[in-house]
Amino acid sequence: MLLALRSGIDSEISWALDRLTRLCNNEQFVLRAIPGLTDALFEWPVWYVEIGAKLCAGATTLFALPQEWERKRKHALESILILRNAAVNEPNAQELSEHRRTRSLILLALHGIKPDCDANAEFVLYIVELLQAISAGLSLPPPDAPALAIPVQPLQEIAGKSSNRALILSAMTTLNLLLSNPANVAHLTEGSPALGAALRYLPLFTDKALVDASVNYLYTHLSHPAMTKAFLLHPQMPATLRLLVSLLISEQTEETISLDIGTPVHTAPASFTTVKDHELSAEELNRLAPMPEPQRCYEW
Repeated sequence: MLLALRSGIDSEISWALDRLTRLCNNEQFVLRAIPGLTDALFEWPVWYVEIGAKLCAGATTLFALPQEWERKRKHALESILILRNAAVNEPNAQELSEHRRTRSLILLALHGIKPDCDANAEFVLYIVELLQAISAGLSLPPPDAPALAIPVQPLQEIAGKSSNRALILSAMTTLNLLLSNPANVAHLTEGSPALGAALRYLPLFTDKALVDASVNYLYTHLSHPAMTKAFLLHPQMPATLRLLVSLLISEQTEETISLDIGTPVHTAPASFTTVKDHELSAEELNRLAPMPEPQRCYEW
């Protein structure tokens, strides 16, 4: 597979990437097992970040892309997908976090590619999820460092302005992982676009994943005392508290309890025996008529 990737023959590259796409979902797939594979997989994503995204964005939408560009874009998407899927496995995440090209690729992609078309949105989504996989314990440069060295701002822009649900979820989850690290709390700001997005999506109780991401980000944001104090003056603070209470109530398990609060109920039997009045026969009547009272009444 590595030789196929290095061959420069499109059919061989497509075969290798297709096979790697199926293999990378296995926990036994380890990038280090094939020396040089990681470097080979970075080749097309780097091309897409540096050249391909601009070429594809500048191409006319009336006609299809040139075949060469389309092939390289396909290779770039498949390669970054393989890296993203492989990073779910801890050994691969460790290797990618230490690789010399990983951070530069992620930062260039986040700052340089606008997810304004399907291909760019898919590529940026894989980039964000790759960052998410390697973000455990990641310490960011200080806020006064060059903007291109910090991924927080583009992630907040995606969370706050994107209309792509998958991108919003991934960006908010990644921000939560990065900013929950005490070393990165300096990157929290009062007017964060991600904070506005979390407040905006909080009422969507039916979208469990989006609400969970919003609540988790709110928790991370408000865990910092300075941000908590600033949020007390936020115009949406009262409405947010009401929403959180409503969310708690909606997630409580309803228990059906039957309680009898009335007196004992007596019902008539379903069947009963009727008593028919006795009618005197002629013989009985003739016998009773001559009797004196009260003897006649007793006999009757």
